[in-house]
Amino acid sequence: MFDVAFKNLWARKTRSVLCILAVMVSVFLNGSTATMNNWMYEMMTSELARYMGKIYVQQGGSGYPPIDSSIGQETAQAILARTDLGLNAAESAPLVFVRTERAMMPFMPADEMVIGVLAGKESALLGNVEAAEGANRFDAGEQGNVAILGQAMAESSGAAVGQAITINGQTVRVIGILKKSSMDSVNISAVVPLETVQRIFAKEGTVSAVLLTPDDVNRTTEVAAALRRDYPALEVATQDDMLAEAEEVLQMPMFYMGTMSLTAFVVAVAVIMSTMVMAVMERTREIGTLRAIGASRRLVLGTILTEILLLSLIGGVPGTLLSVPMAAVMETTLPMAGQLAQILFFAVVAGTLGGLYPAWRATQVNPLEALRYE
Repeated sequence: MFDVAFKNLWARKTRSVLCILAVMVSVFLNGSTATMNNWMYEMMTSELARYMGKIYVQQGGSGYPPIDSSIGQETAQAILARTDLGLNAAESAPLVFVRTERAMMPFMPADEMVIGVLAGKESALLGNVEAAEGANRFDAGEQGNVAILGQAMAESSGAAVGQAITINGQTVRVIGILKKSSMDSVNISAVVPLETVQRIFAKEGTVSAVLLTPDDVNRTTEVAAALRRDYPALEVATQDDMLAEAEEVLQMPMFYMGTMSLTAFVVAVAVIMSTMVMAVMERTREIGTLRAIGASRRLVLGTILTEILLLSLIGGVPGTLLSVPMAAVMETTLPMAGQLAQILFFAVVAGTLGGLYPAWRATQVNPLEALRYE
């Protein structure tokens, strides 16, 4: 049956090739949307994993990173000076976030940022991220025009240690380039002394957020509750709060990607259906001859469905395999065998649904009328 089905497809090479290409593109689009969803979720969760046991105090509704947040520096200092919360002073600091280049789409994070942090408090932001070149910390009391670049920022600016870059019209000397971090916000940023950022961007007297680290990670919820009670006008976010907000933000792009995947599925079904309907119409006389010499409806049905399965697999396998380099380019987790099987299953299901009607139509051919068909 497979050899007959293959010969039928080969006899109409142009139409078969076009159908296979359409299936391949549809399957690739489905795999791409799955890869994009995986990339967005991985990026968000890996970013937030760094803030386990930490608390962000920021303006309400600012999201993460709190680029649009603005709170008074006096308020920030008052929070940091509290002794009743049991804060780790070395791991707590005020921060300023400034977006310098917007992302391609509104729901995506910024492409480039500047982060201001007090000299001596870099570990609150950077943790144990090491320097690939130069320094990963500022000199004590550093307030000059210097910057430590994240890996992606260094690549996009083409800057090296000792060279200068321009930030908002001001020349800033690069003193270090960081190794790649699990925090994408650090990778795409220039980390600059707090007062320098405030001066360059006219944000004197304000900060974007206060990053707090309790001495005891088990007290995170307790400390957050105390801050919410004492500062009701501000948003106090723990890692769980930020993750919940991130998932809410991702709902719209996930819905958009799901719509694209559904569109690809409908296109694949429509292409296969139209191709096989035309094939059945062209072979009406052939099918009628087979029926007249004793071929059963089941044999006719099986032959048509086999052709459809071949079209789906020949187009689906390369479309599925293209998801692997797509994931590598986006630097996200490569699809596992189970995920690849799901993407290929998409092609098989689309082919089956698209082929049901033409296959049924083929079984309804009347042998006598078909023999008179021109």
